[in-house]
Amino acid sequence: MLFVGTDIVEIARIRNAARRHSGFWEKVLSPQERKLCLEKKDPIPSLAGRFAAKEAVLKCLGTGLRGISWQDMEILPDDRGCPQVYFTEKMKKILRTHGLQTIKVSVSHSRDYATAVAVGEGWPNENRNRE
Repeated sequence: MLFVGTDIVEIARIRNAARRHSGFWEKVLSPQERKLCLEKKDPIPSLAGRFAAKEAVLKCLGTGLRGISWQDMEILPDDRGCPQVYFTEKMKKILRTHGLQTIKVSVSHSRDYATAVAVGEGWPNENRNRE
């Protein structure tokens, strides 16, 4: 069974949030994610892409941030530069509870938007919260 989540964010909105809220970077990104973003000439599109990817993962999971935080998942590149989702043990337990074995993400940027799609693979689970 497949589960899908998608998100799109305005890069300007993320830029404003990062500027106005001093802890935004630390709330949304892990230290390793922040380091990767800050290596870019303009780090905000990368931040926006990771934000969209995490939102897409939450939509795929169907729980929102109930019982978890942004820090329970990381969006980091693999050896080929493709984005991968890495989960804390707490998050892995929640994934299993909701019938998900794995979640893959794809992230894209334009000048004004960052978008992401998350596809989860798992098995039917009657306890999964459906809306």
